[in-house]
Amino acid sequence: MKEKYGFFSNLRYVIRGMNSGKEGLLGIQLLGTAAETVSLFIIPMMVKFIIESLTAGEDVNKTLILIGINSSVMLIAYLTAGYVENNTPYKMKHALIRFKRELTETMVSMEYSNMENPKVLDEHERIRNVMNVKTQGIEGMMDSTVKCGKLIAQMIMAGILVSALHSLLIVILLGLLILSFIVIDKTKLKDKKLVWDALGPYWRKHFNMGYLTNHFTSAKEIRVYNMKDWIYKKYLGINSDILAKYRLSRNIWFMSYALCMPIALLEEISLYAFLIWQLSRAKLTVAEFMLYVSAVHIFIKALSDFIHEYTEIKKQSLEVKDFRAFIDRYRVKDTAKEELSKMEEYPSFEFKDVSFCYEGQNKNALEHVSISIPYGERLAVVGLNGAGKTTFIKMLTGFYKPAEGKICLNGRDCAGMKRDELYRYFSAVFQNVEEYPFTIAENISMKRTEDTDENKVRDCLKRCDLWDKISKLKYADKTQVMKVIDKEGIDLSGGEKQKLSLARALYKDAPVIILDEPTSALDPLAEEKLYTSFNDLIGERTGIFISHRLSSTKFCDKVAMFEDAQLVEYGTHEELMKKKGRYYELYRTQADLYREEENNDAER
Repeated sequence: MKEKYGFFSNLRYVIRGMNSGKEGLLGIQLLGTAAETVSLFIIPMMVKFIIESLTAGEDVNKTLILIGINSSVMLIAYLTAGYVENNTPYKMKHALIRFKRELTETMVSMEYSNMENPKVLDEHERIRNVMNVKTQGIEGMMDSTVKCGKLIAQMIMAGILVSALHSLLIVILLGLLILSFIVIDKTKLKDKKLVWDALGPYWRKHFNMGYLTNHFTSAKEIRVYNMKDWIYKKYLGINSDILAKYRLSRNIWFMSYALCMPIALLEEISLYAFLIWQLSRAKLTVAEFMLYVSAVHIFIKALSDFIHEYTEIKKQSLEVKDFRAFIDRYRVKDTAKEELSKMEEYPSFEFKDVSFCYEGQNKNALEHVSISIPYGERLAVVGLNGAGKTTFIKMLTGFYKPAEGKICLNGRDCAGMKRDELYRYFSAVFQNVEEYPFTIAENISMKRTEDTDENKVRDCLKRCDLWDKISKLKYADKTQVMKVIDKEGIDLSGGEKQKLSLARALYKDAPVIILDEPTSALDPLAEEKLYTSFNDLIGERTGIFISHRLSSTKFCDKVAMFEDAQLVEYGTHEELMKKKGRYYELYRTQADLYREEENNDAER
């Protein structure tokens, strides 16, 4: 069976990528190949002609003209090669950016479940690191492909010159070079398997540790808790593991070079022994001896370098294979430009005996959940941490698909819907509010400035009680978020970030709005105030409130109580209080704690 990502398939993929832009990368490389090949052979040829001219007693002027012609050709070749060398890095980077864009598109489009899968993240980190090393992966294969093209041209030219030599010498030299190729090829395969493939998890840890030490969000705790030495030791531990792999790579290659050096020495001995023998028998002139020495050296070096580059390409091809497999396996086709079905005007959702288990876990995160969410309903999803609330929301929004059962939208199974089709129905205010390095307006619309409705942005800011502050800024809603990006930007407080996220949810104007524990850092009174404000803002739309506190339940139509991955109680606040089950116990416990805190505050 033909391998999907075989060597020649990967080679075609890389060459197509090099030639897909407007930079003319392949054309300029062909020009460079011709220039370098000419410049490499012009001097040996010139030396041969000069020696023959002088030994034959020809006119000096003729010799000087010959030198002048050769020098002119050499100058043109050098200038052309210099032009190509100067322009190649820029054009290579352009081509590489197109490949990197594929990886970025994959990461932002892949199924959400993969974003929480350590195996997938390790794959991505290994590929990301390879993409950032000039001699590896796609960039390395582009560079090696260009070099191989030049080396093939050099071998053809040198081969023509040395073809007159004894065939036995050619066979011996080729045999020794093939032996070197076998050693290097096996070494590179072993090095990739034992070192570079195994480094994925360590690189991900290294990247996360670097982010932790460099990002301002963790800088305060690092200093307050004097974590510097502890983090430094953790960092050294990760580096130590990476260095151990590097040492293994060094030892693997040391053994390879120890085997290849005697082979290279045999090549030189064979060459000189044969040419000296031919010269002693008057089979060669001095001029021919000089040319053949140069030509054979060029041939051996070109073939040796070609073998080295070929083994590099084979290793790089395996890395390109990883890249292509990752893209094909995880990239989800963009449906944004496709015609989607008409949105349901009054969407209602229903869970029908839904169960779900995260990959690698033995216990279900949701177990046999059945619940209906009619349009316009206010639903409070409550329970202690780890009860299954967030998993329930991930299932509802389509981030995960049920292992058992199904989720329906107005009777239609959501599993058969396009992701973008399903996402249209939801806006959300999550627990961790993300700020993006864009303007305030773009942070709300989540679109480019030219696609943003300014009036709608300002209306959302007013409804979320943010406009009074934003309007007083120099650039108003065009102000950049985060001062680390722009010194005239703005750093929002925790409460302001929550309001920004709420404005973002309102701007989308989706029929279902989710509040996923964004108030965990607020006190109970502030949380209740935010929930009440949120409840008023969403109007007729469906509102889903997720919290381990129960302050949101009083104004909700229904309460869904989760415990140990199951929906244990469901009904109105009053019904569940009368039932005196787990909801009643949790509500009374929290109410007592809040009253105790209020009494302590009053005594102070």
